[in-house]
Amino acid sequence: MARPFALKDFAYAHRGLWTKDGLPENSLGSFSAAADAGLGIELDLRPSADGEVMVFHDPLLQRMTGAEGQFENFPASTLKTHRLNGGDEPVPSFDDLLSFWPQDLPVLAEMKIDGSTDPMAFAQTVGARLMDWPGLAAAMSFSDIAVRALPDGLMRGQLIGPSNQFGDAYFDSFARRAMADGIDYLAVHYTDAARAAAATADRGMPVVVWTVRTEADLAALKPYGAAIIFEHFSPALALDAIAP
Repeated sequence: MARPFALKDFAYAHRGLWTKDGLPENSLGSFSAAADAGLGIELDLRPSADGEVMVFHDPLLQRMTGAEGQFENFPASTLKTHRLNGGDEPVPSFDDLLSFWPQDLPVLAEMKIDGSTDPMAFAQTVGARLMDWPGLAAAMSFSDIAVRALPDGLMRGQLIGPSNQFGDAYFDSFARRAMADGIDYLAVHYTDAARAAAATADRGMPVVVWTVRTEADLAALKPYGAAIIFEHFSPALALDAIAP
């Protein structure tokens, strides 16, 4: 059974520790590099056409593989033949990751819900897999339906779209509803760190922010006590930010 953990005790590499001219995002290589650096990871999950849980961000194959078509339309066996960014790394499955990921470093698994994906069914599949895995793990989604469908005992996070895109009222009402549902943490854009901290202050609920890309933004977030999902700066800076 996936074990709960304190979000703020770790820094999280966004889609692994990838680089623009090296390891691809959401690749086993980028996850291995994150583990070697002592980082947790954030990653994206989608279902294949035959129901296997795969690690991939986009609804379309084009950007990350150069292939045409919607991800959800292909079975796992076909998806695994595609190479990320034209390199040697195949599109991985969730099981590929969990087979080597250290159980003392956390996984933040984002469930992507779009196209024909059934949010309840996918959340139940992801949740069941994590309940069989004895490491540190949490699942989250922008879909509140998916989050509510996750099993009891698994850490559940609610992702909320940025208030500067969807509006303050949307953010505040979504946060209140999610907290009333009994979630374990909020996951918000880093520009909403202050708003999320205020919304959760009376509950002591943790907040994780995405995606921090500069040292200046990292420093500006310090007063809010949020856990950090980051990319494209030194892991040492992210780890320093969580040091006591």
